[in-house]
Amino acid sequence: GVGDAGALAAFGIESVAHVPGVGQNLQDQPAVVVSSPVKREFEGKSITDQIYNLRGNIRKRALLSWIMFGKGPLTSTGCDRGAMVRTSAAQGHLPDLQMRFVPGMALEPDGVSTYTRFGNFKKEGRKWPSGVTFQVLAARAAGKGQVSLKSDDPFDSPLIESGYLTDRDGRDMATLKNGIELARKIASTGTMSSVLDGEIFPGADVLAPAAVEEYIRRTIHSSNALVGTCRMGTAAENGDVVDKDLKIFGLEGIRVVDASVIPIIPGGQTGAPTVMIAERAADMILKGVSVDRTDPLDAFCAEDPSADECRVYDD
Repeated sequence: GVGDAGALAAFGIESVAHVPGVGQNLQDQPAVVVSSPVKREFEGKSITDQIYNLRGNIRKRALLSWIMFGKGPLTSTGCDRGAMVRTSAAQGHLPDLQMRFVPGMALEPDGVSTYTRFGNFKKEGRKWPSGVTFQVLAARAAGKGQVSLKSDDPFDSPLIESGYLTDRDGRDMATLKNGIELARKIASTGTMSSVLDGEIFPGADVLAPAAVEEYIRRTIHSSNALVGTCRMGTAAENGDVVDKDLKIFGLEGIRVVDASVIPIIPGGQTGAPTVMIAERAADMILKGVSVDRTDPLDAFCAEDPSADECRVYDD
């Protein structure tokens, strides 16, 4: 019963607190991939080869190395190398593109679906092919979506509109196109081209701008950086859901402590900010204290209101 009263009433749900911002303001860092296999002489060199054997099972050596010594390929996220890049689509001096370099080949152009396909490989006793992948992300994506009810059944999946590529000026599309161009440029350098054997995604025939855009629209996927659907702010009538102490407007004894309270998506990974929010919330809950009313960003922007950080903050 917490959300937009009208949307709840449409499913016969009594409103406990009219907070219309619940589920709105969904933000993510949409991604696409550029992926290539390696030449025959480099087969077996990918991180997936270090983790999985020829039958698709986890190698005992990799598992024991991680359990006993905290070392080996299982200590890697697989995408712990990369770069933050300011492309021509950026506004201001802040990077708009994140590039992740993965020493393993994507099996599907949707990075998440790769793991589903590998599950089928494993059932068939097939190995994960060796290769490399560049995953490029619109780090400061402007498109916004929403999460809404499908029915009054709490066990029914919600309706999720990602909002990918919905920004009016097309900046997110431009960033991703720039990312693909940069990934291909890196892959074509002497060192990389001596290792790689062509391109699977987007594919050697996907070169024209229209074809690249079609590839992006068809394969765009989440980079698991979802925020914003219970955004922090000053009032429910403004579309905000929680106050500075993470308490839901109109309710007592309940807070939201996760990435959904972040009002504007950060230009990098969301894990560290989420941990920070959780640790601050723990202090507030256990010690009964509130946040400092002095906002350091307000002080910064008072001195230099034209700074990029202040323009993002005011959006």
